[in-house]
Amino acid sequence: MTVSAKILAVALVFATTALTMPAMADDPPYLLGGVGSWEVFRNSNHAAEIDLSYRSDLSVWIIKPQFGLVTATDGDFYGFAGIYTDLALTDHLIFTPNLSAGGYGGHGIRLGSHVEFRSGADLFWRFENASRLGMGFYHLSNGGITRRNPGDESLVVQYAYPFSL
Repeated sequence: MTVSAKILAVALVFATTALTMPAMADDPPYLLGGVGSWEVFRNSNHAAEIDLSYRSDLSVWIIKPQFGLVTATDGDFYGFAGIYTDLALTDHLIFTPNLSAGGYGGHGIRLGSHVEFRSGADLFWRFENASRLGMGFYHLSNGGITRRNPGDESLVVQYAYPFSL
C-alpha cells in the first residue's frame, strides 16, 4: 500500500466515524496528561511513557486542533500537532479519534524517520464537571516515506482537565 493510499484510508475512517456519531458541543479545551506503555506490542524494549497534550475547543465544523509531547523512559520523544473530534456515545462516554504529524527522536527503537504520523483513538468517561478519565491507543508510523517503517503502538491511561487560557 502506498503512502497516499494509507493516508487516504485513515482519512476515510476518520471522516466516516465523524459523520456517523454525534459530536460534542460546548466542551472546554483540555489539558491531557497520560501514562502508559510505549512499544506495547514488542516482546522486548518495553518502556513507560508520559504524555502531555492540549486539545483546543476551537473548531472547523467538528474538527479541532491538538498538540503535544510524548516522552518515554528509553529516551524516545515525539512532538506532534494534529486534529481530533469528540463523539458522544452516551452522555458520559466519549470516543475521540485523532490524527497528527510530528517529529520523533531518541535512543530507543529506530522508527526509520524523524517525521512520524500518529493515528489513534481515546475512550473517555466524562464527569459532570467536564473532566475526563479514559484510555488511549495510538500508532506511530512514517507512512512508508522511508524503507524502514517498523511503527510503534502505545496504550495510555489519560486524565483530561478542562482548561481555559
